[in-house]
This record gives sequence, C-alpha cells and structure tokens, in this order.
Amino acid sequence: MLITRETDYAIRALRALVCGEKKTLAAICKEETIPQQFGYKILKKLANAGYVTIKRGKEGGYIISEDFPKTTLLDLTKVMESPTDISPCVIPGYICESHRPSERPCKVNIQLSAMQQALNEELGSVNLLDLLKED
Repeated sequence: MLITRETDYAIRALRALVCGEKKTLAAICKEETIPQQFGYKILKKLANAGYVTIKRGKEGGYIISEDFPKTTLLDLTKVMESPTDISPCVIPGYICESHRPSERPCKVNIQLSAMQQALNEELGSVNLLDLLKED
C-alpha cells in the first residue's frame, strides 16, 4: 500500500478543517492546494466515512465531525485506498498460483504478512487529530 495522492489530499482537507471552523470547498482547496475537481470527491468520501459533516445552503460548507478525534491514519487509508494491502498475497483467502497448500508455508507470504502487520500497527498508532493539530 502506498499513500496515494487522494489520501494526501484527504489529509490536507482534514488539516484545513481541524480548527473546527466551517469552510467551503473552494476555501479548503485554495488553502491546501487541492485541485477542486478532486476536492469534492475527496470531501464526499470523508463525509460518507463520518469524518466531516456537510452543511448545505447559502451559509453551507464542511466542518470536522465530532467522531473525528478517534480516527487513525489506518482508518483514513482504508476509506481512501482500495485495497490497503501491500500485496494480494497477504489478503486472507488469496490463492497463489505458485504455492500449493500441501507445501511448506511460503517464505514470501510470511515476510509480506509480517510487513503488512507492522505497517497496519504503525498507521493505527497515529491519531489524525494529533497529527494535524497545530501546537
């Protein structure tokens, strides 16, 4: 898994909103240098995940959700990325054409699975609110 440009833009959009102020799409995109054509799509995903709330109407905009303080970087990557695994090999139930179940465990799968677990643990330990808040 790589942190794609879409996830990078999501982090930036959340950074613009972490202050608690309601902001328009245009303001968020300008402040965080996000192309507006991606901004709407990203903010919609963030709203669907419950990280931001959309206020409609003339005085509308986006605001950070009350549940956001519990969000980790792993949570965000799962919302923005698909898939989040470093290799199909580590996905439960994946059938590897070069490995037979009757054979010894695959060393490649063992190593990649350990790396995936370490990556998930590291990303899961990073609280987004702590990461994005200015001191």
